[in-house]
Amino acid sequence: MQHSKLMRAIVFRDYGDPQEVMELVEDSEIPKPNKNEVLVKIECASVNAADRYIVRANYFIIRMVFGLFKPSKKKRILGMDIAGTIQDIGKNVKGFQVGDAVVADIRKSFGGGYAQYAIVNAKHLVKKPEEVSFEQACTVPISGQAAMMGMILCDINPGDKVLINGASGGVGSFGVQIAKAQGAYVTAICSTKKVNAVRSWGADEIVDYKKKGSIKALKGNEFDAVFDTASFECPGRYKQILKKDGKYVLVGGDFYNMLMLKVFGRFDRGSQKFMALTQEVEVTKNIKTVLEMIADKKINPAIQKVIFLKDVPNAIHSLEQRTVVGKIVVNLNKDQPIHKKNWC
Repeated sequence: MQHSKLMRAIVFRDYGDPQEVMELVEDSEIPKPNKNEVLVKIECASVNAADRYIVRANYFIIRMVFGLFKPSKKKRILGMDIAGTIQDIGKNVKGFQVGDAVVADIRKSFGGGYAQYAIVNAKHLVKKPEEVSFEQACTVPISGQAAMMGMILCDINPGDKVLINGASGGVGSFGVQIAKAQGAYVTAICSTKKVNAVRSWGADEIVDYKKKGSIKALKGNEFDAVFDTASFECPGRYKQILKKDGKYVLVGGDFYNMLMLKVFGRFDRGSQKFMALTQEVEVTKNIKTVLEMIADKKINPAIQKVIFLKDVPNAIHSLEQRTVVGKIVVNLNKDQPIHKKNWC
């Protein structure tokens, strides 16, 4: 298929403040798919917490992956989850064709979603249901998938009491809704300004950590599962509010808490289980499941706003300032994206 050889993209050529080191370019080269890949024309992408850590290279491991002193040329476009249409296809790709609407997690390609086109390995593709918009779909591969995997590890049954820490973020917003769809009684932790949004997603009880703290305010409770996306507390401190056979699943937040659980694997305190999310497990299956839940109107992605491509640096800055509620979506193909937030 013939198309222009250049595209618009947000690139970062150095590490630092996203508003200073990220810029919109008009002359980024459109990549070409190999025999096992497809070229996707991106309709929408979503902004994720990982972007801010990568841009600032907060941890040395980021420099080891993206470039020691500066981001390498092939890894300068971030954006980890996308929704769009297939424009070109490798000769070995089966089950997909040009024109298919697809969704993908492109972390293993080190991103590329903040651009008009991206290359995706066919094994990471999921077809988008017609009932799900591109704006909704692009929120699923990272946040929705992580929430689904976390809930699977929590092993929720109807009536279980589930605590969700960091409930107002991208993963937390999905977590609240998925847990409720599974019949759980959900207690959510968030800050004062985000209480109304979290309540609108279905949380049964809300703890405002700005007023009451978190674990301290919950003493006397016993939860079947804790789903932690913020990690403000050491995981071991949750032992006091978990049931004897309760499960703690760490999805995000403090890097060193994540590293501890991932390096040492799951560790148990009696019959309690403490785990860190393994993102590589059944990613496409979880994406399909969440997309089906959206199509069936069991859940609805909490989209705070839809922005222009040029506004990505400001959106990442907003994540750093902790002013984002739910998800921010980047629409690549509308000159004036219009979106009303789907919560009060």
